[in-house]
Formats: sequence, C-alpha cells, structure tokens
Amino acid sequence: MGSYPLIVVTASQRFTSDWNGKHLAQVRVSYQYCDALYRAGGLPMVVGSYTGVGDHFFEGRGYAQNPPRKIEPLMDRAQALLDKAKGLVLTGGGDVLLTDEDGTDSVREMDRDRDFWEAALLKAALAAKKPILGVCRGLQLMNVYLGGDLWDDIPSDYPNPLIHQQISSRKKTSHDVLLDDSSKLAKICGSTRFAVNSGHHQAAKNVAGDLAATGHSPDGLIEVLEHRSHPWAIAVQWHPEALAHKDDMAGKLFKAFVDACRELG
Repeated sequence: MGSYPLIVVTASQRFTSDWNGKHLAQVRVSYQYCDALYRAGGLPMVVGSYTGVGDHFFEGRGYAQNPPRKIEPLMDRAQALLDKAKGLVLTGGGDVLLTDEDGTDSVREMDRDRDFWEAALLKAALAAKKPILGVCRGLQLMNVYLGGDLWDDIPSDYPNPLIHQQISSRKKTSHDVLLDDSSKLAKICGSTRFAVNSGHHQAAKNVAGDLAATGHSPDGLIEVLEHRSHPWAIAVQWHPEALAHKDDMAGKLFKAFVDACRELG
C-alpha cells in the first residue's frame, strides 16, 4: 500500500442563512485544491479557522467577538495539527490584514480570524520544517507574516500593470510567469517561462528577509516567493489548483509538494 501524506488545507469562512432564516456558518474552499492533491498522491484535510475564544460565532455578525489579535493563544492547536499532518497548503481567498487596523476601500473581504489562525499554522509548519505551499492569498500572508508588505490594490497602486483579475475562467491562462534559473520552482517545472491564470488585486511588494522573489510576471509583479532556509516552502500568486487537471506545470508543482510531504513531513 502506498503512502498518502495527510495535508492541512486552509479554508475561508462564509455565512449564509439556513432554511429557517438563521445564520449558518460554513467552511469553504474550492474542491480543486483537494482534487489536485488527490491526483498528486496526497490526502487533503480541510480545516476551518480557530479563534482561541469559546463562542466562535455570534448572532448578527458571524465572526468571533473580539478574538485575540495575536497568534500565541492559537499555537497549541496549530502545533497539534501540524504534529499529525505532513504539510500545509495556504489557500486563496479574501484580502490579508494581519493587524488590528480597519480595512480601507482597497483592502476588503478581510477575515481576521483566518489571518491569525493561518499565521499560527504557518509558524508551526516553519518551526517543524513541514512542507508549505502558498497559493495567491497564501503567498501574501506568508510575506506579511514574515515581515514583508503588499501592494493593497494593483490597479490603483502599481504602475502600468497587466490585468491580474482575469474575467475568464481560472481554468484558462492569462499571462506568463518568468522564473529565475536557479529557483526551486524552475527545477520542479523544468522551465523558466510558462503561462498561468490570474485572479488577485493584491501582491507582494517589499519581500520579507527570509523569502526570495524567484518569479515575476512580465510587468514586474512578484509571482513566486521561496523560503531561503526552509527545506520546502514555495508560494505562487496564481491558482495552480485550477490548472492541475490539464496543465503539466501545475501538476508538477503539486506532485513535488506531495512528494516533499511524504519525504520531509
């Protein structure tokens, strides 16, 4: 029997109404992440956010009421989870705001519960040297947590950008990514230039010292971050999970990640 490494997959929180009109909290993530991991030989485990408070949701708002804005109260659970799992996928989603500040017109769809929980998971995975794959928001969170910052809104803030929020399906590509020859991702993919999809309005700006920007779009925006000392921590700004069923480069990325989880986790 083969080895199928257990992999934590983060998720967003969405709130709808049940048949009785009451608030219904949901944990949501695109099944494409699970499908890509299954195809690569992994065993995905989707995990909702933990806030460290007893009453996670409350009537009328949905989010935890005044949860702690630090990750220390969350670390016991995060470490326990990463003790069992072999790797971590930080998935896409809303904007990152890993502070106590309010959002702005450019920073929207925030979920601070998710920000701080994923930061705790990231800290645990880095300390345990478990493989980490960041996707879109996952790249941004990794950069902010480690000390970098973001372009809050590419169309407003970045000079002469390409279109980074494609209208077409994410199963289609919209621009190229150019990788450094020496990057880990170039070695995984066997190529330094290939087409990707794009669905983001934030992007890494100043890169954290522990990370290296090893891939860019033709307009110069950062598309790949790799950890300088961690054995396997790669984050990409596009959505490879939407391409993995047909795209060789995306499939190679997920296979390399799952193989690393099997060998290093």
